[in-house]
Amino acid sequence: MPRFLQPNKSTQHRLAAIALYRALLSRCSSAALPDDDCVSLFNAIRNKFRRNRNLHSPAGVLARLVSQLPRGLTRPHRVRVFPQEPSEAKERLASLPPHRAVLNVRPYAKTSGPRHVPVIASANGIPFLRLTKPQPPALSRMLRQRLAKKIRVFDTKIMLGNWWLPMSKREDEWDAIVNMQTGSKVNGHDDGVRWVDAVRLSERENQEAYERDQTKERMVTRKMQKIVDLETELALKEGRTITRGRNRRPISVLKPNSKP
Repeated sequence: MPRFLQPNKSTQHRLAAIALYRALLSRCSSAALPDDDCVSLFNAIRNKFRRNRNLHSPAGVLARLVSQLPRGLTRPHRVRVFPQEPSEAKERLASLPPHRAVLNVRPYAKTSGPRHVPVIASANGIPFLRLTKPQPPALSRMLRQRLAKKIRVFDTKIMLGNWWLPMSKREDEWDAIVNMQTGSKVNGHDDGVRWVDAVRLSERENQEAYERDQTKERMVTRKMQKIVDLETELALKEGRTITRGRNRRPISVLKPNSKP
């Protein structure tokens, strides 16, 4: 509200004050108080608004509100809270060292309790061994990183094929038109390199990166399957029954006398 405009002349201020007055009065009738207290509160609100109806200065309103505050009221001391540093145990369990990785230590020759046979699962085409639930944070981080890499390789392929390759072809066409019109080579020489050649090279490198990832995933999947087979064999030797699939609707049930 502009400073030169009095509050009682401002439509927004008048509507807000009337709405506040009516809201306070309506709350009095619905308050869970005895009838005498409701009447007293109702009269107090009406008298307070009637007493301050001629108060038009914003500074005067603020001074009146401050004068009605209880004495000794001070702002509470703000305590600054610093983020806690991750504990050493959590940092140590965040990612296991290579010599303790699952693919390097499984299968266990002996276990302190019942042997749990892992299951090969897939997260958007990324294989992993499901050992326990809930999923460890290190495994979730690894899956996110692998998925982000796959998406980045795919996006690069799309950009090279749908954007950079057509643009490079147009650049080569433009260079050919300039050479034809001027009768000379661009920049005084022509080494035979075209814009398309650089894009084709990038496409080959991107395809090679994709094939390397696929080869690595196949090797890891074979290693995971070997671990599952060995764990299954050891569990059957220990006399455990292995249920593959859901417990209510299993895909297969392997008993100690059967073979996987």
